[in-house]
Amino acid sequence: MSSRVSLGRELAYDAFIEVMDHRRKPEAALDYYYNKHSEHLRKIDRSFVKELLYGSLRWHSKMFWILQNTSNRDLNKVSPQIRAALVVGTYQIYYMDRVPDRSAVNESVEYVRKRGQANACSFVNGILRQIARRAEYFAKPDKQKEPANYLAMQYAHPKWIMERWLAQFDFARVERIAAANNKVPPIFVRVNAMRDMPAHKLQNQLLKDEHIHSERRPLRCSLHLKTFPAIKEGSLFAQGYYTFQDEAAQLISFLVQPQRGEHIIDLCTGKGGKLTHIYELANGEAQITAVDKSTKHLQAARDNAVRMGHDGINYVHADALAWDFDGKVDKILLDAPCSCLGILRRHPEAKWHKQAAIINEMEQLQRRLLMRAAEWLKGGGELIYSVCSFEVEESINMLEFCKRKYKDRIQVISPVARIPDYYKQYVTRKNILQIYSGNNDLIDGFSAFIIKFDG
Repeated sequence: MSSRVSLGRELAYDAFIEVMDHRRKPEAALDYYYNKHSEHLRKIDRSFVKELLYGSLRWHSKMFWILQNTSNRDLNKVSPQIRAALVVGTYQIYYMDRVPDRSAVNESVEYVRKRGQANACSFVNGILRQIARRAEYFAKPDKQKEPANYLAMQYAHPKWIMERWLAQFDFARVERIAAANNKVPPIFVRVNAMRDMPAHKLQNQLLKDEHIHSERRPLRCSLHLKTFPAIKEGSLFAQGYYTFQDEAAQLISFLVQPQRGEHIIDLCTGKGGKLTHIYELANGEAQITAVDKSTKHLQAARDNAVRMGHDGINYVHADALAWDFDGKVDKILLDAPCSCLGILRRHPEAKWHKQAAIINEMEQLQRRLLMRAAEWLKGGGELIYSVCSFEVEESINMLEFCKRKYKDRIQVISPVARIPDYYKQYVTRKNILQIYSGNNDLIDGFSAFIIKFDG
């Protein structure tokens, strides 16, 4: 048996505990461990740690189901270190063909030993060796009689999400969405339109400088990268030639359709992906105010804008619901806080951290934000609402709420005229840009609509 656990596995198991037991964001956990051990981690090591962590998060409940069926002990009552060793070890056995089962078993055991729980080594060893033999077959829930239970187990999703989606969609669509959520998300980047390097030139430069292969997309400002690029000082990214952004998010800025001289508020700015895109679409000639209650997000947005050479943006640290703003503006982008169920493949930990109550909680918050934003619009001004979710309450019902609330004071503007032809397939008859996960374009789940307040 190996007498040590590799640093990569040790960090992945520790990060898994940070995410699942302490509710830390996986990217934050990885950044912490990468920085702490930067001298000893190569790029390939970092990739291995990330795959272990995110893969184990995606498939957590299925791995746990297999483990619980194998063990006679209640695994909810064992230590976080033992659970991490078992779940991440099982993920390696089932989903990482290039990792020898023996290594996955032995190093999981050594991890537990290193964490001061040598008395559990034989238990972890026995369970993982039994799983590695794949000698046991555990009957799955019946697909016809228990569709929600079957999907929840087979695709590692909470049952409440499967029940929710089965109430809206047929079985085949729910299966596509759930399967897509467990895939590694594609790397989409948005080309900085204000730099002298259009998509085809950036594509060639990435291949020349970093050996990164990419493909063009129907959205002209977008590239799909085959591997993760360099972001270090001096790289094309660091020089501001592009930023990371999913195509669904890129489409939202097109809905804003910023014009020269307009005053536009990005009300929940986040990390500023849409903010910089709006700036570019306006060619830097719109007055833009970025508002967010998170100092961390606002600083990230500012840093991103500086990196891309976008100046003149006004940043406001404020909770939108309490912001004391007495002006009137032309347009407001409300990229509202939401359930984020449309982007579970990017945030697999969210499947295990969220509860069903999040939908109604977000719906109430979104209504309050919409009404607040409406107070700041000029006559003829537009409110562009978006969420990274396709839940009915956060999309269709939200538009219906606006219609009931404002009646003949508003008109719904079709997104069709504002987005490239290829993406018009995602606009519904109700004039909502509605994108479901598991689509053929590999883009995130999103919803958005535009309402114009009459002058």
